[in-house]
Amino acid sequence: MREYNRIANLVISLTQINIFENRRTQQHVDARALFDYIMRTYKNKKLTSIANFYKSKGKSADHSIVLYRVNMFDEIKSRRPEFVKWQRIIEQTTISNEEMLMIIEKLKSFRNIDSIEQVVEIVDVLTDKELQEKDSFIKTI
Repeated sequence: MREYNRIANLVISLTQINIFENRRTQQHVDARALFDYIMRTYKNKKLTSIANFYKSKGKSADHSIVLYRVNMFDEIKSRRPEFVKWQRIIEQTTISNEEMLMIIEKLKSFRNIDSIEQVVEIVDVLTDKELQEKDSFIKTI
């Protein structure tokens, strides 16, 4: 659920639309489609799993609605070019499960405290850089 929440929060902060609000405006549908598309195509989540996440947040959904929004995302990108930029930002600020497993395997190979401290420093720098880029992007909106 942490991954779902993280992506949802990114979508909400970029679009300034609460995707869990029970509204059917075009802006809400478009923002939900962005979330659904990323979770389905980039994070490889099941349609029912995405729908269940909406339900856990108080928003009614089922797999067919999620599929519809995923399929309509190309049309949304042509109509709203900012969604292409937002999609890239979200994809670049998150890592896939496979990437996380590779990182964990590399970390397991470290045998001394100096190696681990170097990794922590690199992660801290990357985290700071990600936060600065996100803040500067949000200021441009």
